[in-house]
Amino acid sequence: MKRRHLGHNCHFLGGELMRQHHENVISNLDIGIRFYESTVTTSGYVLFHWHSSIELVCVLAGQLTFQFDGVAHVIQANQFEVISSGVIHDVTNTPNHALVLQIPLPFIEKYVKDPATLNFQLTGQEQTADYHRIVTWFQELNRVNQQHQAGYLFDEGVLVLLMLKTLVVNFTDEKNPLTTTASGLKDLIIYINDHYRAKLRVQDLARRFGYNTSYLSRLFKQQTGVTLIEYLYMVRLSRFYQELTTTDTPISQLLDQHGLTNHRTAREMCLQMYGLLPKQLRTRARTN
Repeated sequence: MKRRHLGHNCHFLGGELMRQHHENVISNLDIGIRFYESTVTTSGYVLFHWHSSIELVCVLAGQLTFQFDGVAHVIQANQFEVISSGVIHDVTNTPNHALVLQIPLPFIEKYVKDPATLNFQLTGQEQTADYHRIVTWFQELNRVNQQHQAGYLFDEGVLVLLMLKTLVVNFTDEKNPLTTTASGLKDLIIYINDHYRAKLRVQDLARRFGYNTSYLSRLFKQQTGVTLIEYLYMVRLSRFYQELTTTDTPISQLLDQHGLTNHRTAREMCLQMYGLLPKQLRTRARTN
């Protein structure tokens, strides 16, 4: 299984590994959106999940990789990515400094019809003037939010609307609006995340969720960029890593507890996924 090397398994925005699959946005600005600055000193990975909002992430330093629609979208310093509402994605990060803006759909509905169908496309437009304007507005929004000068809420509202208008007008694929094609996969992902310890087979999962086995395999790979079996191992390794670095439970016992019964294969995959063997990961965690 070829996968990006990972280090410390935390959310790239600075939290612990997400246990919920669907994130509801809690506004932290009085204008009804969520915006924050994030500095993370370790590498990390977040399993597949989705938001009931439009999420924009601008990197100031470091690198983030968003996997969705079967493609890895890599952003570095002075670049940003937009995740449409409901889109299944995972995130891999190096140590990074980033700005995050989450705009709930009810906020957008005042200006755009059916915002849940907005299909944002940034590929190939990174050098356009509009793209660079959004990066500049991101930085300005952060400055305004930090300084809290008189009338700052007006300034924040203006900047958010400028960003939103530019995205909708210049970075959406109107001919291919988002549909609910992946909705069935969301139930499947939730099931895998919750039952990863069990002996899960593709044919059994297909039967449970009403799919033909080969069709489900193709659909999952097309939508996520990884196979079902690869994702199952990613979940198991992620959960294993959490306990490996926070408990003193024997490694062999942890492997069995998290469904990684073939210890040799698990160690090889751990090396491939995290760049270190389990024993080395535990030693590093204790040192840090």
